[in-house]
Amino acid sequence: MRVSLMISLLLLFWLGCSPVQKEGSESAFTAAQDTGALVGAAETTSAKAATSPSALAKIRFDKMEHDFGTIREGEMVRYRFRVTNPGPVPLVITDVKPSCGCTVPAWTKEPIPPNGEGFVEVVFDSRGRSGMQFKTVTVYANTDPPTHLLRFRGEVLSSTGR
Repeated sequence: MRVSLMISLLLLFWLGCSPVQKEGSESAFTAAQDTGALVGAAETTSAKAATSPSALAKIRFDKMEHDFGTIREGEMVRYRFRVTNPGPVPLVITDVKPSCGCTVPAWTKEPIPPNGEGFVEVVFDSRGRSGMQFKTVTVYANTDPPTHLLRFRGEVLSSTGR
């Protein structure tokens, strides 16, 4: 009985701390997005911002999570998230901060006009890593809210065969 309680508590802790769940399980974020229940930063601005003369931009990503699959240790992999601006004013991505030094971001630096497209690219360096990797980048923009979290994951196979 104590062992199962301990395992349950550890599992709850792990799920609460893990930014992305393992493949095959659907995160609450993904489930809400797929059912259309997610109303927020990726698609709307507040009513106050929409009516003010200095309305904020809107941001939409082609997807919020990417799975690199299996990666060999030492490989550098990249993914480019597509960004669109469905809003009435230019979208400015002011910064993109990775959760780890193993990730280098790049993004569209010039303002993205209404109905225009841009990108946020992540390059993950698997050198010195092994096992499942869950990483994030935080995108800062002139939106409400001003931050947006993109996730990616991959399983790094050790070069030593362990």
